[in-house]
Amino acid sequence: LSLNIGNPGLFGFRTPETMRLAMIENLGRAEPYSHQKGIFPAREAVVMQQQDRGVVRHYPCPPEKSLVPDLAALEAMVTPRTRALVIINPNNPTGAVYDRVTLEQMVALAEQHNLVVLSDEIYDQMVFDDAEIIPIATLVRNTVSLTYSGLSKVYRACGYRVGWCVFTGEQEKAEPLKHAMELLAALRLCSNVPGQWAVQTALGGFQSIGELVSPGGRLFQSRQAVADALGQSRYLDMVMPRGAMYAFIRLDEALAGKLDDRAFALELLESKHVLVAPGSSFNTPYSDHFRITTLPDPDVIKDLFSRIDTLLAQHA
Repeated sequence: LSLNIGNPGLFGFRTPETMRLAMIENLGRAEPYSHQKGIFPAREAVVMQQQDRGVVRHYPCPPEKSLVPDLAALEAMVTPRTRALVIINPNNPTGAVYDRVTLEQMVALAEQHNLVVLSDEIYDQMVFDDAEIIPIATLVRNTVSLTYSGLSKVYRACGYRVGWCVFTGEQEKAEPLKHAMELLAALRLCSNVPGQWAVQTALGGFQSIGELVSPGGRLFQSRQAVADALGQSRYLDMVMPRGAMYAFIRLDEALAGKLDDRAFALELLESKHVLVAPGSSFNTPYSDHFRITTLPDPDVIKDLFSRIDTLLAQHA
């Protein structure tokens, strides 16, 4: 008697007849490959089911507020079905770094509504000028906080595929989450073992990121090159990024009326061979921004903005 595999059909459980008939009826349409994402009716059904169960709601971080969260709008979005608050600081895609008061108010809101705080701090040491990183773990007292980080960004080791999650706050409330994550980790057996051997050296050794983000450092100079290029552009501006490795750039209002971010990104790729990320792909309610990484050398950044301005001049 084989009891090692959960195989319902082996024990007399039948597939619902409606499902069998739907498959048989559409066999003639099932001969070619489908789209790699799956057929549209199946995808649509999954979306509708998940929307009935719950949905991610994106709180605004408007440019007019220097790309930090609009706390009044955030609070208005909380409902009895809300379960968690996600904070990304320093932020991707905007490069914004949230001040202590903003973070304290976000944590207070989470504690008031018994929300789990999920804090992505992967860029925590990648900050510029006088920006200060306030770890969420130091603020949360009366709810559960999970802080995520890893080797990919600050330690420039994306290929190592190593990250971690730290639980803080009310430990008793955290136990069900910790148990679920332990089960998930067990299913995956383990993360990349060679990469794990680099963690102790990375965290305990010399923090070379400090040299890169200080004046004269590679990341500092590249960010400045973006700012200099935008200072000379007739068509672009931005809120100066204070952290991470991105710039969230806004199209001139007159141009945005003629060219939304997705159309701009596609034309830029096809005509100037520069690939950027449309701002609306990050769930912004506006479509006049695009994101670039500030990682290239200053000379490369100067060249790419020359190409961008050449294209935008054709639409001005």
